[in-house]
Amino acid sequence: MAAINNSAKKKFQKKLGKTLLVTAIYFVVFQVVALVASVFLLIGNNSAVKNMLPSAIEQSGVPYFWAIGVGLLVIVAVSPPRLRRQYWIAGKEQISWKKFFSLTAILMTLQIVAGIYGALFEKLVNLIGFSATQQLEAATHSSQSFSMLLYAALLGPLTEEIVFRGYLLRSLAKYGNEMAIIISAYMFGLYHANFVQTPFAFMVGLVFGYVALNYGIKWSIGLHIFNNFVLGDFLTFVLRRLAPARADQLSGIIILGGGIIGAYILARNWSKLRMWWAANREGRHYLRTAFGSKYLLIITLIVVGLACLGLTRV
Repeated sequence: MAAINNSAKKKFQKKLGKTLLVTAIYFVVFQVVALVASVFLLIGNNSAVKNMLPSAIEQSGVPYFWAIGVGLLVIVAVSPPRLRRQYWIAGKEQISWKKFFSLTAILMTLQIVAGIYGALFEKLVNLIGFSATQQLEAATHSSQSFSMLLYAALLGPLTEEIVFRGYLLRSLAKYGNEMAIIISAYMFGLYHANFVQTPFAFMVGLVFGYVALNYGIKWSIGLHIFNNFVLGDFLTFVLRRLAPARADQLSGIIILGGGIIGAYILARNWSKLRMWWAANREGRHYLRTAFGSKYLLIITLIVVGLACLGLTRV
């Protein structure tokens, strides 16, 4: 593909800037509303709520219900009806349950990769006197209340898919599927603002983007819910009666087994994936322009700065 001309480049930069600004506003609105809702929950008129400890407030999913509601209003407000309809268009291919569960095995492979990365990152930051233990706990902590379970396992995945595989991916898809998948996955990972969780979110974001374009967003939503609920809270719930050490061991065996199957599936289908990727690289020059964009650079620096605040002194 020939390099894009200056006129096309400027139009793309303008579109990219607007799209990234909307996602940044969503991120800020989400965080602010969740914080304000938490404060109101803490000082509410209900005496039972007044007596709740701040730690219990943090375990509640109620503030996030308000956050995703207001955040989605932002996305809906800036999305023209045609774009909103594009969120839900069916993919070019039909997905079978065999393919779906193959994708879940690949998610477990990515969990193993993320676990290895997390251990290495902890050792790296330890060398400069810091620890990412709190970020690791935030990334792997299971829900402690029904409201948090509802948010983490259902409402959160649904909202994130609408924002990142709906609004963001579909807004950029006309500039190339590869570019749209990578940028949406990059922003999805970045907005987790967690050095341990961000790489995993980026990797699964690539999978979700591929699924949304190939099979439709309802399947990426289903896969996202499976990742958060079945591989997270449900597995913890099933193993809760075991001793913690035994539960961790059994959970690790399940993830390892699924991860090995996922690695085998990836290896067996690698040539097909490469062919699909090669056929969807028409936006390569737009991708280079996106990563050289001042908008992306500024947002990245700000969020990385926020993630740094989550590191603690050893």
